[in-house]
Amino acid sequence: MDLDWRQRRLIAFLSAVLGILVVAVLIVGGFRYRQHRQRMAAAAAEGTAAAAATQHTYTALSYSDGSATLSFTSEAAPDYLPENAVTLPLPQDADMHALYFNLSACPGCSGRLTGFRLEIEGRGTLLDRPLKGAGAIMASYGVLLRSADQDRRHDSKELFIPLTVNGRLVPGNADINGKDGSQLVSGLMMALPLCDKDSYMFVSEPKSIPYMYITLDVLRHFGISTRSEMEGDESLVEGQDWSGCTGITFKIKGGQRYKAASFDIEGDWSAAANFLVAGSIFGSAEVLGLDPKSLQADLEIIDILVNAGAVVSQVEDGSVCVRKAPLEAFEVDLNHAPDLFPIVSVLAAFCSGVSRIAGVGRLATKESNRAEAIVQMLQAMGVDVSIEGDILAIAGEALSSRILRGHLLHGGQFTSRHDHRMVMALKVAQLGADSPVIIDDEDCVSKSFPGFKL
Repeated sequence: MDLDWRQRRLIAFLSAVLGILVVAVLIVGGFRYRQHRQRMAAAAAEGTAAAAATQHTYTALSYSDGSATLSFTSEAAPDYLPENAVTLPLPQDADMHALYFNLSACPGCSGRLTGFRLEIEGRGTLLDRPLKGAGAIMASYGVLLRSADQDRRHDSKELFIPLTVNGRLVPGNADINGKDGSQLVSGLMMALPLCDKDSYMFVSEPKSIPYMYITLDVLRHFGISTRSEMEGDESLVEGQDWSGCTGITFKIKGGQRYKAASFDIEGDWSAAANFLVAGSIFGSAEVLGLDPKSLQADLEIIDILVNAGAVVSQVEDGSVCVRKAPLEAFEVDLNHAPDLFPIVSVLAAFCSGVSRIAGVGRLATKESNRAEAIVQMLQAMGVDVSIEGDILAIAGEALSSRILRGHLLHGGQFTSRHDHRMVMALKVAQLGADSPVIIDDEDCVSKSFPGFKL
């Protein structure tokens, strides 16, 4: 529904006093990170793979998400390239994970390992996204990466798009620092099974651990077997707390082949979080089509809402209901679920007290510098916010108190920084604003949630 600022202000008031706002949403799009992995596995599989509830199509050698575009060219394009899917040599696919798995930059992966030279070009935000550590890691598996404009970036030790990729993926061993995320790890786990011998990876300081295990789950469905062993402290062993994991060893058996499979696309907890937070602040919400047993990292939003004081209930059919209640400040570590940062920051602005959200270091190389974007957004809205080391501290105030004291969030002109998650966070925040919230680029939300509205 499209509302002007006066209607939103009235809704905010009625919500605070009577709790009458009800939001009912059906998540139809599906969890895109699992979709990306499933599509790549399907492209590599022998036979025909069928997917339920898919929503994107890809052309042969290009991909665009609205804010950034990638194109692929090769000196010797393979003759097995399907007509309507991107199928690239796997070393390059793995590299695309390192660049930006969230962009689904690699819509397909090849079932054959070739050694031709690949050039990867891009535009938009991709040009400023460093592929941290990718050069040394890929060299461990026989692939050489070089920034095409390395001379212009002589002051940087990192790789950037445009990029040239040379070599053929070979089995090997690598130590990977996982502090920058799971993208490169996931890409290699998908590519290395097609090598003729076994490979090993040790990931130290792993972050976004749930996404690694989503990759393993997708691989299992397509007939690929990979073993993993975790190292950690007592919190990992006794409480199954990801933050207690200090390292993961992956043993990837070589000589495997993907087998075609049929699969369902999960509802997206990342997208659902926006509606759940809106319901917990302004009234109530019911979100359908979610899996409460999902491996998705952003399932964490349920624990966050419960800790903040919202009333949350889950039904076996996949529906989740939230209802507003007095919201109090909370503490949470989002190192393994950094995509929740924008919307959880909005939640904190409506919780009484100072909330502390750990994991700020994960935000610098998202679609925007999200830590900076969140701080600027909240400050412009009149919220006291600061960064203390790796922690974002937000001084919040309950919606009822904001209305009674005239402390609704400030509206005005805001930039999304071409970041889809910032758009969704701003849309939720405007429900509690005293004037219109005007966003410079709302279209970028189509990257993960076309048609998103509140």
